[in-house]
Amino acid sequence: MSRLPQEMGSIQHHTSVRMPNAGGGVDSSAAANSANGINTVARVVVERDYRGGIGIRFMTDFPQQELGGRIDPAVFVDTIKDINTMFEEAEEFDCTTFCESCLGYLTANLIYLCTDTKYDKCLKKLTRFVEEQNQRVYMPRGLHITNPLERGLRCIEIVIVSDVRS
Repeated sequence: MSRLPQEMGSIQHHTSVRMPNAGGGVDSSAAANSANGINTVARVVVERDYRGGIGIRFMTDFPQQELGGRIDPAVFVDTIKDINTMFEEAEEFDCTTFCESCLGYLTANLIYLCTDTKYDKCLKKLTRFVEEQNQRVYMPRGLHITNPLERGLRCIEIVIVSDVRS
């Protein structure tokens, strides 16, 4: 009988660092970032937080070893909390969601050709937020946040673009 990691008392790490291949090879995500004009030094992965259920949330623990000296921990935590809040808002069932669902049913989902759902609007808001955070906060510090939508909502990847610490 298998036991869950929590039952065994093990601690699971929420961040990892990925370095480019030493043999000069580049993995597919590094090639994509190079195509976007980003030269990668390392990557820090912020994993999903399943402690509160299966809703989309990410760990807010600051990866001191990887990002210490590059960005203020409070700024990092605020960014992750804002992203978590946007996903909570998107997944919240309220009157708007109910009306959208009823209208979708009555129009055989044709309404969705004319308008975005509340969820789609929240995802667009998230994309704008990540782009704005990258421009205002992270890129000046040699970092780049990858939109969680680009990673299938599995993680938030923070790419260390330059090796200069502020």
